[in-house]
Amino acid sequence: MNPSTTQILATLEVLLQEEIICRLPSNHTSEWQPFYWESSVKGNFHFISLLYSQGWMKNTDIEIAINNWWEIEEIGVPTLDEYCSYAECVFEDEEDEVDRKSPQFQQRKNYYKQLSKLLKSNLYDLEVYEFSCSAEYSCFAIVGQLLDNENWICVTSTVPQETPEFNDIIITENNIEAFVAQPKTDLESKIDKILESLTPVLTYGHYDGGYEQTYHHQILYQTASTKQTALQNALIKSEFLQITEFKSFYPDEREYLFQSFGSEEEGEEIYQKYQHLNYFLKAKFPELILYAFRFWDYTQLFIVGESTENDRVGLRLTSKFDYNP
Repeated sequence: MNPSTTQILATLEVLLQEEIICRLPSNHTSEWQPFYWESSVKGNFHFISLLYSQGWMKNTDIEIAINNWWEIEEIGVPTLDEYCSYAECVFEDEEDEVDRKSPQFQQRKNYYKQLSKLLKSNLYDLEVYEFSCSAEYSCFAIVGQLLDNENWICVTSTVPQETPEFNDIIITENNIEAFVAQPKTDLESKIDKILESLTPVLTYGHYDGGYEQTYHHQILYQTASTKQTALQNALIKSEFLQITEFKSFYPDEREYLFQSFGSEEEGEEIYQKYQHLNYFLKAKFPELILYAFRFWDYTQLFIVGESTENDRVGLRLTSKFDYNP
């Protein structure tokens, strides 16, 4: 490890020894951990290499992705098989807004087959990715290069958000995106035609415990001049991925949310720890980037800066939705 990286990481470890806790809205309490990326060992740092390094991204088959999208809509929950017991009361105690057994709804399966065939027949270098950080939930993306130009396309689906926004805890700005309007290709027009029949479908998130959270499952796509940009833009649009400039933790002491952690004195102590952390991060890094990956009921956060030797150093947090906060 380079000397600059070693020094920054050592200071972070000292700051985090005092257990700087974080509780995202409706989540279990978690603790920030130090993070570093040694470029000479792991290679270039970007969101794809980060996902692979954590074991959260792997290659799979297009049929698995297509079937997953259809099955989520057919059963009405984002988790399949043995993991959907939390939503058993959905169709027993509540009137479902979608008649999932009707012939019209079942026709959606054929449209998904058409989409699969269209992509397999019209894309170079077709790759399919599965994203997962737990056994309960996976989401998918299909990526390939268009035959009629040199652009890349990524087809994916919306990702349910169990954790509410946490803008009062972590302040960010300037979403890092690379959307460029381009003329529609023939393939995109054909995809649009299929998606006209695959309209958004109401799907249930956590239903147990009176949460009754719902979201709309929808297929979407993005095109770009590079494979990485197409994947990034599609995952941002799906709300699986967020890449933004990190600015501060709890900038206003009147806004910090430590009331549920104990006494007012304890809250003030934790708040001061965050201010020390803010000061250190701003002193060491001219720019910090927040990478947020949302796996339905898990949120994975990385706040990363670049050291003078091009390594990445910062913080990471794993947070899980709390069924009974």
